[in-house]
Amino acid sequence: MTPQQPDVDSRTCAVAVVIPCHNEAITIATVIADFRRALPDAHIHVIDNASTDDTAKVASNAGAIVTHESRRGKGFAVIRGFSEVAYADFVVMVDGDDTYSPDSVRDLLRAAIDGADMVIATRLQSSDAGAFPPAHSLGNRVFTFAVRVLFGVRTNDLFSGYRVMSRRFLDAAPLIAHGFEIETELSLQALMAGFVVKEFPAPYRARPRHTASKLRTYHDGYRIAVALLAFFRDYRPLTFFSALSAWLLLLALWAGSYPVLEYFRTGL
Repeated sequence: MTPQQPDVDSRTCAVAVVIPCHNEAITIATVIADFRRALPDAHIHVIDNASTDDTAKVASNAGAIVTHESRRGKGFAVIRGFSEVAYADFVVMVDGDDTYSPDSVRDLLRAAIDGADMVIATRLQSSDAGAFPPAHSLGNRVFTFAVRVLFGVRTNDLFSGYRVMSRRFLDAAPLIAHGFEIETELSLQALMAGFVVKEFPAPYRARPRHTASKLRTYHDGYRIAVALLAFFRDYRPLTFFSALSAWLLLLALWAGSYPVLEYFRTGL
């Protein structure tokens, strides 16, 4: 007999959807409606991150629970959202730009109910034409490779904003990221602490017309690189400081070789 699949519509577990938003008035109502259809029993929370348009008003009219976070940065919004849904057994995090399909959420949630602490919807295997600006795609692959080299862990999409997380993971993860490095921190917290992480390919759509990505390629890429080095220092301190010491030793030997060589050449 085939074992019965967990019922993701069951009220035996509380599910919340957290949607961090900054100026997504054009798309947020669609995202709310789509995820309400996919998860009719879930509570939908929109975290308005210092928007200057009608994001909060549109989200409230669409029936979401709206929380305002005045500190600008996706990390601030995500952390605030997680604090608002402390009642939930499972938390779905998704961006408010209508690029992630709600059709995948039941599979992600089912994997979490089956025992995964974090389920990541990976985008690189299936994305619409134009969904990834070339620099964003390249940056994702470079940072994903860097994580494999520095931390010895494998992940296929370091920056996916579409995830399901268990209460066990959220209660144990001390998140501090302020900006777009929040996804990197979530992945590393889970992978390095030994939580069960699963990945599922999910379609990724191009942003609707008249909307623009909030990710600034070079500015945020620099912040993510700095955060990655900080995580490497914190999670692999022996390797980090050994490598730093070796580099400084080589630099000192190179600088100190000049007077030594001059002494052997001139006797002075």
